[in-house]
Amino acid sequence: MRQRILRTGLIVGVGAMGSLVARGGGVEGPALAVYVSAAKVEPRKEVDDATKNALKAKRDEATKARKALEKQLNDQLGKKRETWPPDKDEQLYRLEEAEAIANADYEYRKIDPQAIGDAVKDLSRACGGEGLQAGKKSRVTLSDSAKDADLAVEVLARRSQKELGAVVPSHCWVLFSIGPGGKTDPARFAQVPEGYRPRKFLLQAWKIASPTPERPYFIFEGYNGGGTPIGCHGAAANSASQVIEKFVEDNYPTLAGQ
Repeated sequence: MRQRILRTGLIVGVGAMGSLVARGGGVEGPALAVYVSAAKVEPRKEVDDATKNALKAKRDEATKARKALEKQLNDQLGKKRETWPPDKDEQLYRLEEAEAIANADYEYRKIDPQAIGDAVKDLSRACGGEGLQAGKKSRVTLSDSAKDADLAVEVLARRSQKELGAVVPSHCWVLFSIGPGGKTDPARFAQVPEGYRPRKFLLQAWKIASPTPERPYFIFEGYNGGGTPIGCHGAAANSASQVIEKFVEDNYPTLAGQ
């Protein structure tokens, strides 16, 4: 699988539903309270064929547009993207995000509320530093309610994939959002750069989408890394918890109003 600046995946809350951190040795510092909850969704085993084909076509179109611009900019400016003018980098980034959203809409066609509920438990445990792979979280404390939280994290969907002939999945993903909790002024949360991306060595998670006026929160996807079915969903949740902690670490002054 190809990992991009923002990894391709789907946004259940955008079309289909309408509707985080250094692991272990992170930088010590002030923590924020996080409330983890499940998206309110209706169960759906699969969309109809016409909708599925339309989602696939939109995904393919977005990928084609991104590849075309990427080739054009590589030919014009060279393959070292860090040397590109900021406006050109942003131009490609916009198409990468559109591709990520379109792919997410396709991949998360099926909706299982029970799986989302299980993912909330996994993510809450990981944020609390529980589990073999979780590690200590120094920037996150768990809140019992959204109104008492600095950040509201919502699990939007969960998916998995089996290797050929396997009985249980060895690839697992969890889709989640990070937005302002009851203790954070939405206007202050909006000051987090919309181009923000979590950067950490070996982090198996990526941003799917930035906030918009209609959807004022970031959307990310955590991945277990593949290769093993052991603790598949738990490992994906741990990757998600690392994003949450990194988000706090990188944006604490803004979120705390400093």
